[in-house]
Amino acid sequence: MIQMGFHQYRRFLRFVLIALGLQLSALGLAQSLTFGLYGRLSPDTLIPTLEATLPLGVFDLEARLQRDALGLGLGSALELSALGRLSYGVRASLGFAGWGVEGRMSGTFGPVAASLEAGYSSALRPQLWVGDEAEGGLKLGFWGRYRLSPRETLGLGLGFKRNLADLASGSGELSYALRQEQTYTFGLGVDDSRLYALLGWRGELDEAGTLLEATLRAGQLWRLEAALTAPLDEELNNLKLRLTVAYPWAATLGLEAYRFRADASYDGGFSLWLRYTLSFGGHE
Repeated sequence: MIQMGFHQYRRFLRFVLIALGLQLSALGLAQSLTFGLYGRLSPDTLIPTLEATLPLGVFDLEARLQRDALGLGLGSALELSALGRLSYGVRASLGFAGWGVEGRMSGTFGPVAASLEAGYSSALRPQLWVGDEAEGGLKLGFWGRYRLSPRETLGLGLGFKRNLADLASGSGELSYALRQEQTYTFGLGVDDSRLYALLGWRGELDEAGTLLEATLRAGQLWRLEAALTAPLDEELNNLKLRLTVAYPWAATLGLEAYRFRADASYDGGFSLWLRYTLSFGGHE
């Protein structure tokens, strides 16, 4: 009886997700709607998702709904004329597994760019929103960049985490980027007492504007991140490919084109997240 009730609940919530999305679009309230379906082999899981953005004056309201959690976010940006730009936002999530809150702020001011984020969740974050990183607890992060010259930039990243088992870890990274025809990045970092070197490359591969960006962290920590962006047509549609491979073994592969997006990952189990976005009111 309990199992039957749970399956009925799942079917009902799938219907609610679809109906809510169609109602928002029919009323003309949403700037965009993203319908998704997330599946995982171990444990066997199938979760429908819905994301919506709605304008509220100078703010944008973001709503995220999945089978067992709901998230709401509010964000805005402040243009500072020639001085720069400041953006900020907050988000809260609530589900059967627990709750979470997070805030972010980023800005550019002349040669300086910086971002700050802070968040806490009482459960593992994927239980509040599929696709989030696996950790729960407290997370703090800072990233900054200072432009030494039109071709040289210094970067600094700092992070702190305290997981649900009350174990703390910190991270730090210092980098130097040199832009010529391509951009070369060199750096050193530490993540939870693991030292590594950083090498990065960014540049165009052809006259059409295909852009490749790759970053390798190697040492006591191994992680390769690569992103390829290629123009598809004259309407500014792009093909985006993303690859991340890390050791201990974990990997993600993402593909995005014409409002479709697919993300496959492995972190001890395989998962696939398929999404399609509808845009309204001239927003792409």
